[in-house]
Amino acid sequence: MTVSEREELWLREFAEKSGNDLPSLLEKRALGYPLAYIIGSQPFHEIELKITPDVLVPRPETEELVELVLREAKPEGRGVDLGCGSGAIALSLARALPGWTFTATDISENALELAKENAKNLGLDSRVSFRLGSWFEAVPEGETFDLIVTNPPYVGDTEEIDLGASYEPKLALFAGPDGLDCYRLILPKAKDYLNFGGLFFGECGPYHAGSLLELAKESGLRSPDIIKDYSGRDRFIRAIKG
Repeated sequence: MTVSEREELWLREFAEKSGNDLPSLLEKRALGYPLAYIIGSQPFHEIELKITPDVLVPRPETEELVELVLREAKPEGRGVDLGCGSGAIALSLARALPGWTFTATDISENALELAKENAKNLGLDSRVSFRLGSWFEAVPEGETFDLIVTNPPYVGDTEEIDLGASYEPKLALFAGPDGLDCYRLILPKAKDYLNFGGLFFGECGPYHAGSLLELAKESGLRSPDIIKDYSGRDRFIRAIKG
């Protein structure tokens, strides 16, 4: 792949600061290795995150997910970010919503440790707690929230991925033959963990929206809806407990 002029500038600055060999960095990037893994950080929404190969590199679409939540969030509440990875969603929301506290879960211990480090670096560790486990297994029974937000793996096992994604953890990308295995575990239990009027937001693949909408309807959540991203593709699901 071709390294853009902007990427070359970033890598040049990084090489000067870190003492790394610039030609080696450029070669690595030309092979498709994610820029965030090389530099070790990624801007997301209004924060800067430490990023390692243990987590998915946060995408612009997920920033749109954060914006969708912020448009509807009340001044105070409790939220949970299922499958938090680097902590991008929970930490961005906590930064923008000082009246909220968040729980962030992940099945990967390495990812969770990175998210904790990001929370501490951002001064948000007092309002974001972290729990190890798969989806709601990490949440004590009976605990409820005003918001559930998730960007789970949603790529089908045989779907093509871009070159950069091939370097990212498969656990954070693939979700069975049709890409919906994670949502089949999340949606049926979501209603039990939401307060009345609580919101559910999730990111999804553009080819899965119809099937995902049916899963949401079967879950008992009210008014499920698919929302398009800025490029016009089906990308997010929203529902409410009512």
